[in-house]
Amino acid sequence: MNQTVTSMGNCAGNRTLADFVRSFHVVVNPPTFALGLFLNIGALWLLCVRFRKWTASTVCMANLIVADILLLFSLPFKIYVYQKGAWSLGPGFCKFLESLYYVNTYASILIITMISLDRYIAIKHPFLARTFRSTKKTMLACIVVWTVVWSCCLGIYFKRDACSPQNSQYCFFNHSNSLWSGTVVSFLQTIFLASALIMIFCSVQIIRALQKSGNQKPEGKSNRKSVKIVLSNLLTFLVCFTPYHVGMLVYFLVRKGSIADNYRLPVRNFLQICLCLANINCVLDAVYYYFVVKEFWKGNRKSLKSVNLAEV
Repeated sequence: MNQTVTSMGNCAGNRTLADFVRSFHVVVNPPTFALGLFLNIGALWLLCVRFRKWTASTVCMANLIVADILLLFSLPFKIYVYQKGAWSLGPGFCKFLESLYYVNTYASILIITMISLDRYIAIKHPFLARTFRSTKKTMLACIVVWTVVWSCCLGIYFKRDACSPQNSQYCFFNHSNSLWSGTVVSFLQTIFLASALIMIFCSVQIIRALQKSGNQKPEGKSNRKSVKIVLSNLLTFLVCFTPYHVGMLVYFLVRKGSIADNYRLPVRNFLQICLCLANINCVLDAVYYYFVVKEFWKGNRKSLKSVNLAEV
């Protein structure tokens, strides 16, 4: 009986959303969806039409754009459900949308990390890059990323539990109990922490190499712009994804009783705000593509067909 009451309490808590959080979703998510979709479709067109020669870098960027577009596809449903509180999506479609959202969040994190690592190898270890960097190997790595995140997510979200009403009335409010197991939370935290550390290391090394090269060669001004691009990419990653993973960890501790239960609702509302912030990454990624392409065109307009964005 106590377990039933606890389970019902957890589900009810998952369906409670503060008015401020609802308003925050209205302000942030619709422009994120509209602007993000426009910019990412434009970026995908640019890669597919203007850059006809595929490289390791453009393969990574194309996969990142696809991940961002798929994540954005789930946002209109999330916006509607958060405002109305109920919508008969059907349990299968509801869980598909939730899976789509989280799959592409972690696919984006891993692919952004791959881009940073690829750029680091190209700049710091050019001879090693000839061995490890190729279009086929990069495509294979992207396939592995998609396979891993989809397999993990399907295992979590298609597992039935007490918080999965058959009418899916509370789609997107419901986080499956299986998501909050210690194994899953530890796995997601490890993915993010490892990615963040790799990003920081690679970005610092790239910035040092560009600054050193700029002091020795006449293209110092171009290198300074490239440093700003790399630094802004790192800051975007950390600002968008760090709060969400901190909130996830704290909410997990609340659910497990390590933090007082009266913090459950405030922490969950904070987590919802952090998810909105993470969504903004889809827009900022597209802005990043724009600056990368702009720097390349200004530096080498005559060789567009042989573009290698990792060396910008």
